Amino acid sequence: MGSKSRRRRIRGVLVAVCTGVVPAAAAAQSSPIDRIEAIERQIKNLTGELQHLKNELGEAKRQLKQSRDEAQRSKEEARQAREAADQARQDAVRAPTAESQAAQAAAQAQAAAATPPAAVAASEGVTVSMPRGRPTIATADGRRSLALGGLMQFDMGGYFQNVNPNTEFPHLNNGVNLRRGRLYFLGTFDDFTANITPDFGDRPDGVVSLFEANVNYIGIKPLTFTVGYYHPWVSLDDATNPANELFLERPGIVNVYRRLAAGIARASLGANAATEDYFASVYLTGPRFGAQQPTLLNGEQLGLVGRLAVRPYHDDDWNLHAGVSGQMVFRPNVTANGIPGVSRTTLDFGVDAELEIDFNELVNTGSLSASGANAYGGALGASWRNFLVMSEYYQINVNQSKLPGLPSPTLGFNGVYVDLAWVLTGEPIPYDITRAAWSRPKPLHPFSLGDGGIGAWEIAARYSALNLDSNVIPGVPQSVTGGVYGGQQQVASLALSWYPNDWLRFILQFQHTNVNKLNSAGTVQIGQHFETLAARAQAAW
Repeated sequence: MGSKSRRRRIRGVLVAVCTGVVPAAAAAQSSPIDRIEAIERQIKNLTGELQHLKNELGEAKRQLKQSRDEAQRSKEEARQAREAADQARQDAVRAPTAESQAAQAAAQAQAAAATPPAAVAASEGVTVSMPRGRPTIATADGRRSLALGGLMQFDMGGYFQNVNPNTEFPHLNNGVNLRRGRLYFLGTFDDFTANITPDFGDRPDGVVSLFEANVNYIGIKPLTFTVGYYHPWVSLDDATNPANELFLERPGIVNVYRRLAAGIARASLGANAATEDYFASVYLTGPRFGAQQPTLLNGEQLGLVGRLAVRPYHDDDWNLHAGVSGQMVFRPNVTANGIPGVSRTTLDFGVDAELEIDFNELVNTGSLSASGANAYGGALGASWRNFLVMSEYYQINVNQSKLPGLPSPTLGFNGVYVDLAWVLTGEPIPYDITRAAWSRPKPLHPFSLGDGGIGAWEIAARYSALNLDSNVIPGVPQSVTGGVYGGQQQVASLALSWYPNDWLRFILQFQHTNVNKLNSAGTVQIGQHFETLAARAQAAW
């Protein structure tokens, strides 16, 4: 009995122990499995996150590489832009007399930096390109090149005259004229350049003439040394490229002023310095090309030309200009067959009505027996974005050389003009530092029927006055006073210009001209007043 009871107690204890141990063991066994599964889930999640991070890192690396590539391309484009701008400035300085598109070269090179001129063909170290539309052949190292530029201006128009019975020129010509037909040949040889420019147009056209033929050295910046037939710029308007003039012709006083010792195809020896802030030049000058025709000379003119222009302030919107210049003629051309005091050494001044369709000089001094002359004056100008105003005044003094006993006072002539311009389509009017003068606007939207571009449109107004009367009294003959009735001329002009693109231009111009001139006796009015209407088609590259 006791043993059975004891066995029952033992079995109860075993049952109780098993009852407690088995669940504990089961719990102990299931807990690591759960932890392992949880860890596996965490590892799986971490693996997914790691893959996601790898993907993000790969994308970041790709974007970084792309950014580096874009930065490298931007750096390369900036380098090319600087090189293109520097080369353009050098080209403009190397061709200081090629009155063409080189006047705005640096600005155009920077604007075209995104697509720098690429070589069209390359063979054996030679490249062919067309920077600014100018065909250019160059060696691969850029040390030697040959460029061809051009300027064509075809004018047409007429005069609506109001004459009196004594008018000096009662029948002015209505018609056409090739005002300029220039081909600019520019050769570059290391730090030397050579320019030769024949001109198939003139006043009037029909005879091929010469615009320039010179050699230049540009190895010392910012200087350009020149020798040969050249155009030494002697005023603000005179320095303006003829393709960029606001009107068909320069103001009367500018044409008279530069006629003294400057002007185109003038034998010259000198230098100029051009920077962003100033322009300075000085030249020893001689006769113009062709001075030995039709009569041979026995001594050639000797003169001096100097100009200084500054930009006291300039930024992205503003350009302020101030300049002074002067000329001296130490000795006019000498004709030994001429009569001393009458025709041996002479100077003459005259100008048409600022329109080269008729070529009569409506105000003119005739041939003046002179021993020398001097001239001086200044210019002021300002531009703000698409607006421009500029003005110049010049004085010319002539030392007469007459026969003994005849009155020979110093003669004085003068003139002034004011120009205004407004680009209706908003393009800025750029300033050309290589000339210290303004250039023409660059169309933001070149004319295109497909794209709807209208080009650039500009209106301009001018008033100019010229006085070639000196030492005269109305009613008294000029032989008595020793003066000259050269005449006075006032011209009011309006012009509308259309620039379809960078190379073409069309101009429509209206003028009212008044000429007040007495005959040599000072008793009869031989002047007149009239209106003109004219147009020009132009191509420049």
